[in-house]
Amino acid sequence: MRLFLIFCAGLFLSAPALAQPASPDPAPFLERCEAGEGFACSYAHGLMQRADRSYWLTDEAVALMMRSCSLGSDGACWLFERINEPNPYDDVRYDRERYLPVVRAGCANRSSMACWQAAGLLETGSETDRLEGLELARRSCERGFNDGCARQADILAALGRDPLPAQREACYGNRPGRMRKQDDCAAVCAADDATACFELALMFERGRDGAQTMRRDADQARTLFARACNR
Repeated sequence: MRLFLIFCAGLFLSAPALAQPASPDPAPFLERCEAGEGFACSYAHGLMQRADRSYWLTDEAVALMMRSCSLGSDGACWLFERINEPNPYDDVRYDRERYLPVVRAGCANRSSMACWQAAGLLETGSETDRLEGLELARRSCERGFNDGCARQADILAALGRDPLPAQREACYGNRPGRMRKQDDCAAVCAADDATACFELALMFERGRDGAQTMRRDADQARTLFARACNR
């Protein structure tokens, strides 16, 4: 009787797995990718990754993600910013000649992430490069990506211009950034901006700067809340 119950339980537990639908054929999505549909590139990548867990390590997978990024997919561009060991994208990410055209195209296709990445590749170049980077960072910022605002501030400072307006947008922009905001908020708070002081106080209260952890400091938070209140 016990063996019969174990057998029945095995059938019951295996039923959901047997009932799972087959994975869609990636071929149509690859065709749509080649036709210029960024989401189809990422979806095809996901389907092939589902079939082969090591797929993402292949040159084909990297090329597919680069294609998706160039077509304006924020998610695909973000793959090249991950800290991952081993990192198959390392050689691509730091190959300026290879990756800059990808993120320039992605920026032109309205990826705020790609604009930010392209600006970063141009930030340490010539003055001409920095001016282009400044424009791309501005686009990223205007599309609501706080990291773009922060990079815009960095490039403005490097060009000897006033970074405060961009720092203000980096401190309390439309969308949480993935870079630092603490320094930007501190600079704007020092210029007597109540909103920046409030945002900075929240960081010390919560121990979080955008997506980054930081040391909590209740006394500092209390001081900054009071400063914001008195403005």
